[in-house]
Amino acid sequence: MENNIRLNYLLQGHIAASLSDEEKLQLVQLLNDPEQLKIWNELISELYQKNTDDGINVNEEEIVKLVQFILKSPHQAQENITAAADDLPAQVNEPLLSTSTADTAMVPARRRIHLLKTNWFRYAAAVLILIFAGGYLYYHHTSKQPIAINIHPVHSSRDILPGSDKATLTLSNGKKIVLDSSASQMINDGDLGIGNKDGTLIYGKSTVVSYNTLSTPKGGQYKLALPDGTNVLLNAASSITYPTSFQGNSRIVSITGEAYFEVTRDPMKPFTVKTYKDEIVVLGTSFNVNSYTDEPDVKTSLLEGAVHVNNIVLKPGEACMGGKITTTDLQKDLAWKNGVFNFHHVKLRDAMRQLARWYDVEVRYEGKHMDVELGGEISRSLTLKQLLSGLEDKDVHFSLNGRILTVIQ
Repeated sequence: MENNIRLNYLLQGHIAASLSDEEKLQLVQLLNDPEQLKIWNELISELYQKNTDDGINVNEEEIVKLVQFILKSPHQAQENITAAADDLPAQVNEPLLSTSTADTAMVPARRRIHLLKTNWFRYAAAVLILIFAGGYLYYHHTSKQPIAINIHPVHSSRDILPGSDKATLTLSNGKKIVLDSSASQMINDGDLGIGNKDGTLIYGKSTVVSYNTLSTPKGGQYKLALPDGTNVLLNAASSITYPTSFQGNSRIVSITGEAYFEVTRDPMKPFTVKTYKDEIVVLGTSFNVNSYTDEPDVKTSLLEGAVHVNNIVLKPGEACMGGKITTTDLQKDLAWKNGVFNFHHVKLRDAMRQLARWYDVEVRYEGKHMDVELGGEISRSLTLKQLLSGLEDKDVHFSLNGRILTVIQ
């Protein structure tokens, strides 16, 4: 138990870049110790059991091969992770750790590898990649002399935390109230009571008709329960303006940025979402609207039900963009709602726009401006440096200075 606690402490300390040189050396000694395999098994299971419904049965023999192979050549640690995976009997083609439930690192599409579907390998590799993404480790050679190495370092004076539940509510009288998920509160807008609890703004049924606006900053997201029971999730740098009561024969809201809707069905009152360009009309359905002005066009993606976009009818699995209907990848369109970035076949600059909004950074570019294509999924709960460590390779590097993120190619 003592060794388990110690290894856990050292792993977490390395990820946080808080270990002393002596502790870094001790971590590598533990990783090289065959007696620690059982602890590795328990630790990996403990770290990832909460993120999966599957039981995790770690194969100790394969953990031996994986750890030893990675550690035997310190100057090629990241390549060794890839080679270790390729050396095993592959069953599927997918990017390294393409899972939406674990805080994982990601590799560009041109560096895809084969992986087993068995859980233990994904989780073992996830822990190891987090270690390497943390900066550098000391490795033992035959001379037993520690050598410091860097694995795709992200040059930065400090890290940036991911976005969180935060927003601003503007009441009908113009008063602004800052919201977050840290406390429950009741907000009064005249005679109307509005609840704020666990990152959700809640409106009950009322006859009071006034207009409120919920806005998220960069690095924020928030949920909204409208008076008709419709649920809305706002992505970062977005807003929604809505009545506090839906009277008459319509329900009309307007948005900027991105929002996911689960609309309560009411055939007598169509629900209308207005963007700067499109008008989406539904009776009751689930759909996503991306209307950021720095994206190519407004995109409405339908999960279930039916919607009319400027009188164009969508079916589930379809999207409307620029007046055209296309089959869409709903997993990619709704990834933000599910807590991940989905970068399958996504261009680097497109991905950077997502990161800029979620981490509240300004992105600049230096160098060749190559149109690099990425691949895989990565959690939105990682710190920016952890995420960038997964994106960096020989062609793309990053420098973080305050909130200025420079992409160097």
